[in-house]
Amino acid sequence: MKKFTLLSPAKIPYFFRKERRFYHISLKLQILMVVEVLLLISAYLLILFYNIQNCRLQQNTAIYNLNHMLLFHTNSVLEKLDVTSSFPLAHMPDRYKDPLLKYLIEKKHGGITDIELYRVFLNRTNEVCIQFPEVESIMLLDKDGVLIDSKFVYNISPRKEDYSSGSWFSKCQEMAGKIYILTDEETLSLGLRSTFQNLHAARILYDHVTLKPFCITITGIRAADIPITFNTDRMFDEQSYAIYDSSGQKFIGNLDIPLSRDTLFASRQGNYSLTLTEDGKDYVYHISYNMESGGSYSVIRTPRHLLIQEQLRAVSVILIGGLILILFNVSIFLGIIISINRPLARLVNMCEEIGRGNFSVRVPCSQTDELSYLTQSLNNMSERVQQLINEVYVRTLAERDLELQMLRSQINPHFLYNTLENMRMSAYTHGYMELSEMCLLLSKVLRYGVTNHAALVTIREELEHLQYYTSLLHHCFPQLQVDTFIDKRLYEYCTTKLIFQPLVENAANHAVKDPGYSLRIQVWGYEEKNDLIFTVSDNGQGMEKEYLEDLRCSLDEENNTRYGIGLKNIHRRIRLYYGKDYGLLINSSPGKGTAVTVRIPKTPTQAPS
Repeated sequence: MKKFTLLSPAKIPYFFRKERRFYHISLKLQILMVVEVLLLISAYLLILFYNIQNCRLQQNTAIYNLNHMLLFHTNSVLEKLDVTSSFPLAHMPDRYKDPLLKYLIEKKHGGITDIELYRVFLNRTNEVCIQFPEVESIMLLDKDGVLIDSKFVYNISPRKEDYSSGSWFSKCQEMAGKIYILTDEETLSLGLRSTFQNLHAARILYDHVTLKPFCITITGIRAADIPITFNTDRMFDEQSYAIYDSSGQKFIGNLDIPLSRDTLFASRQGNYSLTLTEDGKDYVYHISYNMESGGSYSVIRTPRHLLIQEQLRAVSVILIGGLILILFNVSIFLGIIISINRPLARLVNMCEEIGRGNFSVRVPCSQTDELSYLTQSLNNMSERVQQLINEVYVRTLAERDLELQMLRSQINPHFLYNTLENMRMSAYTHGYMELSEMCLLLSKVLRYGVTNHAALVTIREELEHLQYYTSLLHHCFPQLQVDTFIDKRLYEYCTTKLIFQPLVENAANHAVKDPGYSLRIQVWGYEEKNDLIFTVSDNGQGMEKEYLEDLRCSLDEENNTRYGIGLKNIHRRIRLYYGKDYGLLINSSPGKGTAVTVRIPKTPTQAPS
């Protein structure tokens, strides 16, 4: 509010010494202000309730999504168990020639000796383990439950005896050819190890001709993706989970509380949740159902107080912001009322002083004030009278300005690289040089994969990326040796991105099973007329002829994902970019290693325009 001073201080009017009227708010304005505050509070409560409901919906959605991810991994494990447990049926069309089927189906074991049976069994199980590296154990029993032979990745050898007395035997027969997941007790009774990261399934196989059972298989497979997914994506450390089959028996998980079948069946109509009290604490159970593979359920248990705390934490900002908004709005409302009341009160005081003969009074007038016309008229009248009586008053004005600044934050698009750099510097500071170097190499490998969006890169850039990757790989496999023999004249030719590194990675991961084996990988490159030929070879264990043929055929099959997903990806990218005359060629022999040849056309580096 503008201030003024009296030019002739000898006579200071009473009006400027003390205001006789107190500013007050009328009843109508008070009612209006109360109604406005109530409306604000009501709107705020509605917004608060909506955000609590939205937070609860987001929590349920996140948990149900995790449930479906667990069911997806469970379905994948069950599909692998279904395939691996039926390995004796792989050669059923050649039942009269296949030694394993002749041993299992024909009388007196078809004249097959134990040594020949062991050789055939070992080859079949090796094929299964190559196709499905997750397989940990395979046991083959006759139809009466007597162990015939077994293969284990870990060092366990069950007793060669009759296992038909176990409870699993009768349950397996009731499944009539479907896989039966063994409980932990049944797994241990067979001499197998039971962990929270593996599943064991028993299955009775039938002869397709006689429709009679002829053997039983027991397959163990790692299911680490299920607990890893849960531990990675769960919202709280106190959460627990379990996967149940259609009968309500638990597959896997750390939740040991049994649930009734009626509770599980309720989720068949959709995602289902309920609250149960255990040991004086409330827990919320989120249940999801998957009808594939005979039907399975995923259950996640969460302490109810954690969900409530998360909801309160999510709305705390809205709570504080709403209170501040209400107080700010009330302050503005009061400021508007006072800004109107104060000039009116001063005008009344001014009129009273003029009525007493004091013409020296002045009321400050603003150009934006609604009462400015009346105020200015009174000031002009008083001034004309004052000019005859006293000196002209001069007003002194003072103003202050306030500025509000908003802070903006930006999300760094290179957050990942900065984090790796911080990890590297922290490791370097603490003396972990190897870890620091691994962080640096991983950052370079990732940066190459996501930052350069060009369709083509030079051979030089590909080899530099391969050097970073092999340096990172040497930290995990010190025995690994990677040599490159590529003419430097080829360095400036272009190729599609990420060709060499996936081939070397594939060789490092699949060429040998023994971690201590001295694996050597060589990368060759040369010119052939208008094409460039690159070969990535290793001295690993190689591939069987049948598996090699299946792998070659799978490269051109769009829907076949059983073999060589990485190889198929490179092959399809090359063909999509260069045409069907180019791509991959795979050669391999058992015990002699594998060689993958890449053929692409010569593509010179384009000069900058």
